[in-house]
Amino acid sequence: MEQELAKQFALCDLEQFKKELATAGHLLIIGDNAGETVFDRLIMEYFSDLTITYAVRGEPVINDATVEDVRVSGFAPRINVVSTGGRSPGLILDECAEEFRALFYRADLVISKGQGNYEALMDEERRSLYFLLKAKCPMLAEKLGVQVNDYVFKWNGR
Repeated sequence: MEQELAKQFALCDLEQFKKELATAGHLLIIGDNAGETVFDRLIMEYFSDLTITYAVRGEPVINDATVEDVRVSGFAPRINVVSTGGRSPGLILDECAEEFRALFYRADLVISKGQGNYEALMDEERRSLYFLLKAKCPMLAEKLGVQVNDYVFKWNGR
């Protein structure tokens, strides 16, 4: 774990994120794996001045986080936890609840976590997104211009 925490991002659009963060009031984080919810709490503490919504799957899919997983992780009461209504490994907007889709387009900033969410949302053209992931397969790593197991924080350029 120490080795992973010491790794630098191979691709990092942090400067663009900081520009958008300066005027943001509402951050939507689309969660990934159940085990990562513990680390996601740390990310959210950094953004204590924002309204934060944390979105998870509607039901267990592989090892993706659910509302119950988040409750067990001990999230701060100020964090609004919602279900996407989705039931696939990646966030497919057409399969999500209408309420979540409205929230997705209304939030000032969106961080989408995980490779599955990246693959499902990488062609989203209607809003700015930041993808936080570890490139786990050669095909995706090549597409991103990084090595397998590299960390990425990528803006979709919208």
